Amino acid sequence: MVAIERMVIGVLVAGFAIGTLTHTLHLVTGGWIVFDNAPVWMNVYWTALAALDPFAAVLLLWRRSTGLTLGAAIILSDVAINSHALYGLGLPFGFLSLQTLFCGVLLGAAGFLMATKHHAQETGR
Repeated sequence: MVAIERMVIGVLVAGFAIGTLTHTLHLVTGGWIVFDNAPVWMNVYWTALAALDPFAAVLLLWRRSTGLTLGAAIILSDVAINSHALYGLGLPFGFLSLQTLFCGVLLGAAGFLMATKHHAQETGR
């Protein structure tokens, strides 16, 4: 893996580590019901991210394709659900713009990382 690939993977792993810390902190301080006025399914989803985020980070390191796929599913669904929570339910989500930025970074990086992986397999690197 070349330096730029390591750096991009590092940024993605760091993003999921921040998500892990955030969701774990919510779980420890507030329990699995993060917002009393949000539907139960949203609270279950946010609680599940305490386990899914670190799983995605580990997969990015060991099984890049699977990690990118899981990571994309996580961040796309997280942005969609948090957007509904903010704009539809009026719940306070101050970090939605950062999550949306991370979503764009992950989706853009996925194409780059899959292309470099494919090229490395073809050339025997």
